Amino acid sequence: MIDSSVTDLTWLERVPRGRPVLMIAEGLLPYLTETEVHRLLTSVVDAFPTGQIQVDTVSVGAWRTSKWDPVGRRYNALFRSGFDDPAALADWHPRLVYVDEAPMNDAPVLMSKAPPTVRRLYRLMNVIPGFRRSTRIVRFRF
Repeated sequence: MIDSSVTDLTWLERVPRGRPVLMIAEGLLPYLTETEVHRLLTSVVDAFPTGQIQVDTVSVGAWRTSKWDPVGRRYNALFRSGFDDPAALADWHPRLVYVDEAPMNDAPVLMSKAPPTVRRLYRLMNVIPGFRRSTRIVRFRF
């Protein structure tokens, strides 16, 4: 465990080098600015010889409409970035390669644990263009 802000990239100096790394960032990237996301991803790729990165992202529409989310406003937890094509993040570094993505709105594991009313709501919302891909888990390798 390293006690540090993820945007203060000096924490990378405390992670052992010279071997593959797996970076999993869940519930993080949407709360960073695009500049901070860019800096984080490229710094991780620069710091290690090989590895994988798995992150969740939101669409530009989800990012822009998050300011109307009453829960997000109440806790000052508003999205600060969104990506309609998260595969394009691989263009930020020559060694970063997009692998695949999966929508979170109909993930079987998540939906199996949700109450029936939530499952019905998500099934209905998934027919709305753009909603199904509004939150995704994205995987890269380098």
